[in-house]
Amino acid sequence: MKDRKELRVHSMAKERPQVPTSALGGTKLEFPTEVCIRAPGVRSVVKTVEQALDTIDRELPPELARLPRWTFARALLVEAQHTHKSRDLNAAFRQFKQALRNEKWLDGS
Repeated sequence: MKDRKELRVHSMAKERPQVPTSALGGTKLEFPTEVCIRAPGVRSVVKTVEQALDTIDRELPPELARLPRWTFARALLVEAQHTHKSRDLNAAFRQFKQALRNEKWLDGS
């Protein structure tokens, strides 16, 4: 039986919930370092969780956004946005970079 957190992450990845920044008091959750992206039609630098979510939601082609590497990155980003814990932020940051690396879009790697 899956525990509740696994079910929540799985359902969050499927539903792609929108979390307004205003719900978090307007604060931007910054990545440890900026992420440089080399891909057509995608912003070149991502500095915050909100920008990363926007990149996945609006700039990725839908067929890519549905891949597990991206749905998992998105779920971790949403979790980091909710908790503001450095542990969650670092996990989301690593997975976002890994998804970019898998697409060969991570600049400098």
